[in-house]
Amino acid sequence: MTQHFNKGVLFYHQAAGQGNLYKSIGQVTESLVQMCDDLTIKLSKEEGDIKKFCDTVAQNDDHSYDIFFILGGDGTVNELVNGVVKNELNIPIGIIPGGTFNDFAKTLNLAARPVQAAQQLLEAKVKSFDVLDINGHIALNFAGIGMMVENAENVDSNSKKVFGKLSYIFTTLKVIADPETYKYEVKANGESYSGETSMILIANGNFVGGSRIPLEDFSPCDGKMNIFLFKNHNMSLIKDFFHVKDSMNWNDITENITLVSTDEATLETTPNTKMDIDGEILFDTPAEIKLLKDKVKLLYVDIENE
Repeated sequence: MTQHFNKGVLFYHQAAGQGNLYKSIGQVTESLVQMCDDLTIKLSKEEGDIKKFCDTVAQNDDHSYDIFFILGGDGTVNELVNGVVKNELNIPIGIIPGGTFNDFAKTLNLAARPVQAAQQLLEAKVKSFDVLDINGHIALNFAGIGMMVENAENVDSNSKKVFGKLSYIFTTLKVIADPETYKYEVKANGESYSGETSMILIANGNFVGGSRIPLEDFSPCDGKMNIFLFKNHNMSLIKDFFHVKDSMNWNDITENITLVSTDEATLETTPNTKMDIDGEILFDTPAEIKLLKDKVKLLYVDIENE
């Protein structure tokens, strides 16, 4: 049964993802107008425009909108999620992938191509999802330090447009060859975890960097974040983790990864280091991290009951 909404906005960012969104907007809109009577298409020219729009809706106490759509990559999606969550807008979001990895769109069982994903939204359901609060900034999918930050920083925007995912692969090979290391302390569940690492991943979604996290019973609706503490000495482990084979059991790799499941944690590093929040480098450690239960409503494809 097709969802029906009265008034909505389709946001897109001219610099999102690989910059090819203009080709998709017309076809995407054809699907969305079937489920939304009054649809406005809004171009976000600068970072922060989408958040400002949400701020204005909240300040004006405007209850006319009952759906937001976002066509873009993980960073663009993050901006809208921050605008909705921080302003406590009870407005569901339909995500249409338009970036390089589109990790949370995969968690929602959406197709990688924007036109196909928009068609799927016609039969999608609304569900509440958890988010992460990291030093007051909202993350839908993940946060992390170390190699993922180095990788994101070293990808040239021009090569990203030309090569897409390949640009990240080229950079990853360089980073793995000579990663930076950090001393860390994570406090969670009344315990302290410390050591030396080249990467820490704090995950809410099921996918990071285009690959599924190899952990069963892992859900962004379970009220828990999963913190992966990678031991510094085994760089091949990081490659295996993100390219895990179906036959690999979690027990095969836990010897070199500490997994902490919690709803609240603190992270300190020596030296302080930059953090990657849903693919965007926003601030440095230390960090206070909280899991906020059922904070955002998203459209998702229910593949179990199709």
